[in-house]
Amino acid sequence: MKYSIAIRTLGTSGEKFVAELESIKRQTVQPEKVIIYIAEGYERPDYTIGKEEYVWVKKGMMRQRVLRYDEIDTPLILLLDDDVRLADDCVERMMEGLEENHLDCIAAETFRNYKMPLSGKLYAAVTNLVFPNWSKTWGVMVHSNGSFSYKNNIKRDVYLTQSAAGPCALWRKQAFLDMHYEDELWLDNLRFAFGEDVLMFNKLYKNGYRLGTHYTCGVKHLNGQSSSGAFQRNLQRFHTRSMASLLIWYRICYNLDGASLLSKCWALFGFGFKAFWLLLIHLASSVYLRSFNVVGYYLSGLRDGYRMTRSKEFRSLPNYILKR
Repeated sequence: MKYSIAIRTLGTSGEKFVAELESIKRQTVQPEKVIIYIAEGYERPDYTIGKEEYVWVKKGMMRQRVLRYDEIDTPLILLLDDDVRLADDCVERMMEGLEENHLDCIAAETFRNYKMPLSGKLYAAVTNLVFPNWSKTWGVMVHSNGSFSYKNNIKRDVYLTQSAAGPCALWRKQAFLDMHYEDELWLDNLRFAFGEDVLMFNKLYKNGYRLGTHYTCGVKHLNGQSSSGAFQRNLQRFHTRSMASLLIWYRICYNLDGASLLSKCWALFGFGFKAFWLLLIHLASSVYLRSFNVVGYYLSGLRDGYRMTRSKEFRSLPNYILKR
């Protein structure tokens, strides 16, 4: 099957973007097109491999990804961030994984949680209730409290998954369009589109499509932080994270068409416990950072997230579970 590449960028990743373009040029299976969706107001980078086309679109992590891709007419689209380097046979291996496992989307495992040292795994568990899992089926499992667990013992190249990493994913174009991701553009209204990956990928899974993760296709995340760098340096990140976490949990775990009262109560209990636990973590962070603004931002984020769930705009969104 033929594929094209779509890259979102601000054009500020420098050498990391050059490394990505060079790795595209070396692919054993070449794309029909390389379309670069750059934010309006930003200049086109100087470096070129000679086959890119630039399209200027509205700025935003979601807005630069949630597109109709009318410029692309191949059945497969490789969606990339602007800071990944692909092994020479990366796309070939992803295409094989997509076909052999009858998937609608396959994402490269770029963050490698399973390879974290024990200290890193303990930190993730304590600070965000993110744990390893030993499922024989699932790579990532999304739980009713909004947290996820990651596969800890990798025995094969490809696993089914309920969410995935966003920097490199090969989609069947029609499956992407079927998801109506334009309904999720509300996330770009926050200071930072925190939780974008789970919001997008879990929608595919929850609507009955097949999503997979490839663990060995050879993608290296160069961590350009074009959008996230400023976010991570500002204490207001605690407000954005808690607000986004509540809204995403409400949308993907709680307010689902067809959900039973019992499942909703269980999801509410799970998120309530998580919110209380993270309050204790943020209290500890306030002491460590010598700023009680950390707790204030965390609590105000939960408050503002709850208020947004009651807003007319948010309640008018089509349900996360699509009617097909």
